[in-house]
Amino acid sequence: MARKTHSSPEQAQQAILDAAEALMIEVGPAGLRISAVAKKAGMAHPNIIHHFGSRDGLINALAERVGQRATARITKAIKQATDAEPEDRIAAMTHVLDTAYPGDEGKAAVWLHLSGAQSSLKPNMERIVELSHSLRKTIDPDASLANTNRLVMLVTLALVGEVVSGQGIKGALGFSDDEADDDADDSRAHFRRWLTEILLNLSDRQLNTSLSDNNQLESK
Repeated sequence: MARKTHSSPEQAQQAILDAAEALMIEVGPAGLRISAVAKKAGMAHPNIIHHFGSRDGLINALAERVGQRATARITKAIKQATDAEPEDRIAAMTHVLDTAYPGDEGKAAVWLHLSGAQSSLKPNMERIVELSHSLRKTIDPDASLANTNRLVMLVTLALVGEVVSGQGIKGALGFSDDEADDDADDSRAHFRRWLTEILLNLSDRQLNTSLSDNNQLESK
């Protein structure tokens, strides 16, 4: 393969990350090797090391990019849901869940997380919680930030689990594919819509538990 040249270090880095992401989707993070990335990017092996230092550095940079893209998508979708008319809220909220881990992008995000890649997960999640809480306040003025935190965690874990083994669990529990189309993403649409309607029908009062009472006591 002919070596490719780039006009700036930034362009070279993006080309390397593009190649690494495409390769990871094909083989998973465990099979991601510097030599394979270099070949796919049309560069020499030392170029990858020059820009990212090591395989771990490359994987961490890739996790950072995938995480930032996901946060940007989710941020935009939550803002749209916040502005949606009440009759459009279910569709708008379902779209928020649709944007979180779509297709190969979702697999890449989960694989990177499972591989132990380091990224700015904490500020990304804090931003999502902040926007989610603003959305919840438009529906339930008494919504607490603590419960919003828990709901974001619950939804995130559900969506990650769906990416990892959703189809297998669905089959094991006896759900048929009659609820969805043949496309793999569409086959998960029914679950996301169901989850959305549950979330929208939950008031903060319904989310209160003995733990909530303890938190209130501790804050006094």
